Amino acid sequence: MRLVLILNRNAGTLRGVDADQAAADLVEIFRQHGHEVVAEVKAGKETCDAIARVCGERDFDALVVGGGDGTISFAAAAAARGNLPLGILPLGTMNLFARSLGIPLEMKAAAEEAATGKPVQVDICEVNGRLFVHHVTLGLHARMILLRKRLTYRSRLGKIGASIRAWWVAIREPPRLEARIRADSSEFALRTAAILVTNNPLGEGHLPYADDPRHGMLGLYVARSLKPRDLLLIALRLVIGRISSTPLLDSWVAQEVDVSLPTPRADASVDGEIVALEIPLRCRLHQGGLKVLRPPRG
Repeated sequence: MRLVLILNRNAGTLRGVDADQAAADLVEIFRQHGHEVVAEVKAGKETCDAIARVCGERDFDALVVGGGDGTISFAAAAAARGNLPLGILPLGTMNLFARSLGIPLEMKAAAEEAATGKPVQVDICEVNGRLFVHHVTLGLHARMILLRKRLTYRSRLGKIGASIRAWWVAIREPPRLEARIRADSSEFALRTAAILVTNNPLGEGHLPYADDPRHGMLGLYVARSLKPRDLLLIALRLVIGRISSTPLLDSWVAQEVDVSLPTPRADASVDGEIVALEIPLRCRLHQGGLKVLRPPRG
């Protein structure tokens, strides 16, 4: 196949290393498996610009992208719109969608999987026309990200530390959302600090990601309490995958979810990126709407 490889040199795995040499090593892996490869190493927003450009040109067979969750989400949206297979090299902090796909978290091992893989169709979702691969959230998580942006960090561990500090501040002064939610044919009104919609229901016993993003359902999670202590407990249980045994977290599965608030717009986290979205939020799932490169599995 003819491949385009794009790396985000600002991704956590590439910080402090020679990103150009890393790209050369990855190109060699793909060439050893018989692929023609053109590689580009970009920084920050330039990475997304390069992804958009090459997807518009369409003179290759598949796109391989290395970066964090935000970069991978952008690449997945571009690949889905262009009906192009996507190879994923997880180079960020959490790498939640890559974990959901069972992709190795080590860069060269992930490249080997992409190099030997075939296109497999998995689900992708949209909120108000914007595609996402893992989540859209309102309330507490979005506030945490906004608070974290005010902090300085230079490494993956630094980002984790900044996230913990931002969570602590956000939980002590939680948002209060007066929401009306429709999940398929069910409708209900509630007051909450956090609303989470995911690409397929989250799995148990691990970080918050779906065990397999091919089941054709959205996951919907709503915090039942506004108390800081309860919200801290919910957050900790989400991180370790104790979702079903968390009594203060209500959950549903649905193919369509609408969220209304008494405001025309709201800051939401879409795959970890803060986006101002119009209200109501309309979340829809496109079953098999994304092709990813994965080796055959038993």
